[in-house]
Amino acid sequence: LPEIGHQSSYYWKSVPVGDTAELLTLFCGDCAVAAATGKDTPLVAILRDTLGDPATENDRLIYVWLLTYSHPNLGQRLLSAVPFFYWRVGKGSAHVGQGDTKPLLDLTAPQHPVLTGISRDLLQYTLLDPMTTPIRATSRAYRTNEMDHERLHLEEAIHYLRQAPTSPGETSLSATQLDTVIARLELRKKLLGGFVSEHDATRFGQQENFEQEQTRTRNWELLRQTAERTGLVFEPLDLAGTSGQYAMLWFPADASAQPPAGANLGAAWSLLGIRNPWKEQRFVEKPETRVPLGVYSLNYPRQPLLLIDFRDKLHLRWHEMTQRSINEITSGVIGISHFTNWYYYVGADLYDFVAARHGRAMNQAERLDCYSQFRVALALDQQLDPALRAEMQQRVDSLAINPLEAAAKHEVQAADARYALLTAQTGEKLTKRLDKERRTELARFQNSRRKELFADVLHDATLGVYTRRAKPGDDLLSQLNAYRRIQHDLNFLDKLAAAGTPPEVAYQPARIKTSMDELTSMMRQLPWNDTRAHAERTLTRVRALSEDPVLQADCTSAIASLRPARRELGIAAGTRAEAGPAVDAQLAPEDF
Repeated sequence: LPEIGHQSSYYWKSVPVGDTAELLTLFCGDCAVAAATGKDTPLVAILRDTLGDPATENDRLIYVWLLTYSHPNLGQRLLSAVPFFYWRVGKGSAHVGQGDTKPLLDLTAPQHPVLTGISRDLLQYTLLDPMTTPIRATSRAYRTNEMDHERLHLEEAIHYLRQAPTSPGETSLSATQLDTVIARLELRKKLLGGFVSEHDATRFGQQENFEQEQTRTRNWELLRQTAERTGLVFEPLDLAGTSGQYAMLWFPADASAQPPAGANLGAAWSLLGIRNPWKEQRFVEKPETRVPLGVYSLNYPRQPLLLIDFRDKLHLRWHEMTQRSINEITSGVIGISHFTNWYYYVGADLYDFVAARHGRAMNQAERLDCYSQFRVALALDQQLDPALRAEMQQRVDSLAINPLEAAAKHEVQAADARYALLTAQTGEKLTKRLDKERRTELARFQNSRRKELFADVLHDATLGVYTRRAKPGDDLLSQLNAYRRIQHDLNFLDKLAAAGTPPEVAYQPARIKTSMDELTSMMRQLPWNDTRAHAERTLTRVRALSEDPVLQADCTSAIASLRPARRELGIAAGTRAEAGPAVDAQLAPEDF
């Protein structure tokens, strides 16, 4: 397996946003669109709030824009609500307007999409499902297409970012920041992923990268060995700077090649997902050139996933349509519920488990992820033979069964116009938007968890009209700097506490003491809130794990330094409390 690493054709470009932030954009410099237009292709943009200083501890990533995302037009939305309509009509809207600068994800409030999704599901279960069959089927068809469309582009952004270079410099994302962004995008696809903490999200991103490489390595070897057993030719397929993610199987043109003999190879052909070519007359006569049989994604979790079957154009499309039709019939037409008809879904899950064990790719969401990655990689690639690429493009287009979807090549070609529109807003418009996000972040820091949850629910209930923000002030940046540094130190100490081993083994005690001193120094200047209780619990855990008497004494001193501030606020030690009027006075509860 070749080394899986970042390619030099991807690079970051920085554009300042005022004096305290920057817009980082990932470009592809060796892509088909770039070769045709002479301009590199912008793919993903990220707004990084630096607070105007060179320190990285207080940096915060705010928004993620997918510049290859095309908003569906009205016609597409109407068609997506038609049950059993599984065709993509046209290439998508060619218009690039102000709506195209809407971020794909707000990294400062990942819980908002979760609450919105839960609200929509409750509306579906309680109001729409009990109505007539046409209303239930139409609403469920639209919701399913909408969720698949969002997941398609979330995975597209993840695919681009996995190719991005990292460095601690000012014009690029660090490895930790990149892992956090990828993790937030991955968690957005999960039911309650938006409630995962920042520290856990970073760890999740690192684990995802490790598991991705493990999956590719296993699938690479599995597909290569299966190709050898069945007498086929295995060939890696590198697309648009990717390496080790795709492979092709060919029928050999060598006259000396013989059909496999010996043991029963039924399981092998089931794994490959294609018919045995040795049983077809045109292959037995040995063609003069190699014949392509299939293209596989090595990113599918359990096995290599067949993406293109060159001998059967409708094979994969029929499989996708069948599974979607079954879901629409059961939930939309018949109205089978997860709550009252749970036994049906238990049986369906059991069937999927058994079928997956016999070599079938039954996870529809994971198949959609692999399809999303491949469609954009093919659209960006310029290394393939043009005739082969055209054939592959035709085959992969047949897998598009969502009316909301636009052609990948069409979306990529419009990315430059979206980037120009976004950079035109880096002046006053984006600066004002950033100021609102900072005030929202400050209010969130100062709130207790109960008030924070209430504010989130109210924000969702008003469809985003209400947002709790701190009042504008000259000390906004200094307060954010203090809170962000506190959060940075807490994340570091949390990591030590979560390890379960003596902290002085992983880091020098001086490094740990520096973090504790900065944490306690800044905490004494702030009113009591849940963060102070969090800090005390973490320091107590670090002290319990440490075997260094000096470090234990430092932890005791740091814990003691937090408690006088509690008494000054009239709060008994060990009691969980909220910030009082000192916090509420800084808030504008109806700041819209």
